[in-house]
Amino acid sequence: MQPSLLLALLGMSIFFKSSEVENGHEGRRRALRLMDEAQSAMHASYNSGWIDEELVQAAWLQATFEACAHPCHSTVRSSSAMVYLDSLIRSLALTKVDAGDPGTSYFEPGAVPHAVAQTLTYTDAPIDRVEGCSCNSYTLATRWPASMEHVPLWAYTPAWDESWDEGQIRRESCRRLCWSAMTLAAGFISYMTAHKYAILFNGECYTRSPTFIGSPSPSPSPKDTIWALHDRLYLLWHSCMRARTITTTSNEQKAQFAISAWMEADSLEQALSRHTCNLERAYIYQGREYLFNIRMYVSHEFSRHIPLVTSGVTASFNKQKAEEWLKHQAAVAQRVMHGLSTVTGHSTNLLYRRPFFVFWFMGQIQRRVHLDHDVLRRHV
Repeated sequence: MQPSLLLALLGMSIFFKSSEVENGHEGRRRALRLMDEAQSAMHASYNSGWIDEELVQAAWLQATFEACAHPCHSTVRSSSAMVYLDSLIRSLALTKVDAGDPGTSYFEPGAVPHAVAQTLTYTDAPIDRVEGCSCNSYTLATRWPASMEHVPLWAYTPAWDESWDEGQIRRESCRRLCWSAMTLAAGFISYMTAHKYAILFNGECYTRSPTFIGSPSPSPSPKDTIWALHDRLYLLWHSCMRARTITTTSNEQKAQFAISAWMEADSLEQALSRHTCNLERAYIYQGREYLFNIRMYVSHEFSRHIPLVTSGVTASFNKQKAEEWLKHQAAVAQRVMHGLSTVTGHSTNLLYRRPFFVFWFMGQIQRRVHLDHDVLRRHV
């Protein structure tokens, strides 16, 4: 086992229990020391040529820690940790582990990422389409009920198939690691390129498991499960933000991208709304947050093209949406302050053990103000 992974796990576990309500300043100081030691161990492993997915896991924990409100937080430390994580993922080509799989979604450079929904059928059993969605049947809590007691925060993630061999487990671990890195980058400091991803979505591999042979055909498609939809939303957000930095595209190309992004956002929202599993709350409705961010981005950057996308849009669209968004953020923050469990449904979710939410709310406000400076003047 990589020493850096063990040190990082210890550091994060201490850090999560080091608000002023629990271990306080001394706990945060211990956590920082352990994370610094983990970073030194990571570099030692890298320099010695011991590079594997465990080292990437340690780097992900390090990047997550640097994105949190710890005593030495800085943009330089956060950026450095994310760059290091990205370099390890690229060196091991983890985002290409499913490049030869016919079920893998591929994305064109510079285009809106779109995944074609697939319907699984099982030749050994008659097709029996279930009503609503079957996401709950794929969760860790359903397949391993003891997870609610031992790992409650993982209970609503996709399960692991007991029949998988070591190679399959490692590939699935790499997939989840890459999607987690993408989610971390979307929330804080970096943007990735969708066309570099050639891996199955979260939970997609599990829906192919022999465990489900003879079971009802999954509904919805494996690319429309609650986890896959979140992955696709993060991909779309990254693509929108990267498109913003490209100066060589023509107005016509920008218009087409805007239309495609808006339509993809509509499609993803409709897919989310068809779910009956209620698993969105376990992720604090972050997918809906990104939907709103994407639309705000499109409406601001390509405002003259919005009438081509949807009807009923007026010149005051930006301000109206901004006000709605700020009210929504205030309502979510208020609910969180009454207890994180009121949002997620997890009785063990405690706000003072979630230091990364500080920058989540700050980042949301910063993005909105960055898009429209009038919002700040209207709400001061």
